[in-house]
Amino acid sequence: MSPTQRSGLIFIFGTIIMTVASQLLLKHGMTQIGKAPSEPGQLPMFILRAVFHPPNFMGFIGAMLAAFSWMAALSRCELSFAYPFMGLAIVLVLALTPALFGEHVSMNQWAGVALVCVGLWLASRPA
Repeated sequence: MSPTQRSGLIFIFGTIIMTVASQLLLKHGMTQIGKAPSEPGQLPMFILRAVFHPPNFMGFIGAMLAAFSWMAALSRCELSFAYPFMGLAIVLVLALTPALFGEHVSMNQWAGVALVCVGLWLASRPA
């Protein structure tokens, strides 16, 4: 692996970490805000309140930083190499959700995560 690809991996994993953190912050924030209203007239105020709620706002900032990190990764790696790693975000969010939010993760979901992990392993292997 070239030094450029190695540095690309750092940006890939930075993207994954920031993506996961952003998703968890948004879930935390929306748990505090509550459900979206069913009345269309109440939606604009709900969105405004949700966007500027500190955990959600931090989640948006993290997502923006993840996008910048992703651009740096793509400047150093081929998309076909980098993109399969993004599946790790799915794995990490699913793994952290029960501990952080008390959500139940079914055996089918864990089986799906196992398939994603096998796919990631296969996709990351040299041809």
